[in-house]
Amino acid sequence: MKYRNYTYIFIIIFIIGSVYFNGSILSMAYIDDNNMFNISSIDVSNMYALDDNYYLDNDSIVDLRNNSYIDYGSLIIDSNSFNNLVYSKLRLKYPKYIVDNVVSNDYKIEYFNDKIDVVYNDESNTKVSLICRDIKDIIVYDCVDDIEDESNGVDVNINSKIVALTFDDGPCKYTREVMNKLLDFNMKATFFELGSMMVNYPEIVKELRDNGFEIGSHGYSHKSFVKLGLNGTLSELEETNNIYKSITGEDLKLVRPPYGAYNEEIKLNSNSVLIRWNVDSLDWKVKDDRYIENVMSVVKDGDIILAHDIHKSTLDGLDTLLTRLYEEGFQVVSVSDLAKARGISLEKNNVYYKLRNA
Repeated sequence: MKYRNYTYIFIIIFIIGSVYFNGSILSMAYIDDNNMFNISSIDVSNMYALDDNYYLDNDSIVDLRNNSYIDYGSLIIDSNSFNNLVYSKLRLKYPKYIVDNVVSNDYKIEYFNDKIDVVYNDESNTKVSLICRDIKDIIVYDCVDDIEDESNGVDVNINSKIVALTFDDGPCKYTREVMNKLLDFNMKATFFELGSMMVNYPEIVKELRDNGFEIGSHGYSHKSFVKLGLNGTLSELEETNNIYKSITGEDLKLVRPPYGAYNEEIKLNSNSVLIRWNVDSLDWKVKDDRYIENVMSVVKDGDIILAHDIHKSTLDGLDTLLTRLYEEGFQVVSVSDLAKARGISLEKNNVYYKLRNA
């Protein structure tokens, strides 16, 4: 009995001598199933601090509140919200068909105190970053909110090939589907609308605008500006602008002359930025998927592509056209975004066929 008491005293002294904390060493005592004392120490001096309570240790997390190791996934409170957030952030960067394939792969999470990086195990190691304000409600640690979110729309890389895709003669019954396909590819376009059609589809005009697409004037009746003359042209442009303004509260800034027809008088006195094109898909003529090759065989950086959303065949081939443009490295944007990317100021009483660096 005497020796047993000495043994307990020795254990107690050993525990007291071992349990200390100097800012870098945390010692923990616990009782196992056999009621035997075990001692474990965690050195956090060389670990990355997520906050005051959580530290990174290779593939585990040190939880100082509970004196334990937890796995990486334990930092995520709501996995469904996390997965939805990752998906939405990926969709800001990549077409839907790419993202749907990527998210079927395994991924690893890289934690920082101001963001989370999600890296997928695919051929390109696709990565997306979630900043603090994105994740603060779905993680257990207190993150630092000091990074600005710059991924609130389509990012235009001025060092890549960029083209403007334009659609004439709408809006119509196919326009919403055209818009949705562009959204699936995370691409933008400019829709040159007829006043007479906007009257019939005001809700689509508003949807285009609310989804970040550019809308320009195509006149009211699709009559040639040359045949209308200057006064007739100005009257149609004013009527079309008034219709658009009644729907959106904004003015139209760009004009595409029907048939591309204009003369010097209209150019110099229309008080408009006239946008033509230098790549004609001829979708209005062939009315089948040959229009895709008409584009892809000639398209170059800075081109303005002409298509029409009033043809079902244009809609049917759009997935293929957008896939080929994406896979050949083209960013597809609106006319104004292309001009901005190339440092070109679109000025009134001028005509633009393409938008390339000088």
